[in-house]
Amino acid sequence: MNKIDLEKMMATITEPFVAYDIFNVNNATVRLVKISGKYHWHKHDDKDELFMVLKGEMNLNFEHETIHLKKGEAFLVKRGVKHESYSEKGAIVMMVEPLQMGVAEK
Repeated sequence: MNKIDLEKMMATITEPFVAYDIFNVNNATVRLVKISGKYHWHKHDDKDELFMVLKGEMNLNFEHETIHLKKGEAFLVKRGVKHESYSEKGAIVMMVEPLQMGVAEK
């Protein structure tokens, strides 16, 4: 078993929208991602996607609303829901996704 220092790991993440996998838990991957600027509109037809903000603030844009998340807040994007993530000042997000998430569909 290995202990993970999330603060140290977050300090090393510089490139936005690159997933840094930290654990595989049962049938899910726990990863850290830097959100900076916009990530394109997309959806996952058969998988939910959990966003937990560890540092900074971000928005999840949907077709008819925007959800603002700050440090300590989380949101579950249900499968099949078109969304776009965005952070003006940058955020570090812990995401939980099924193993082998694959490429999002536009």
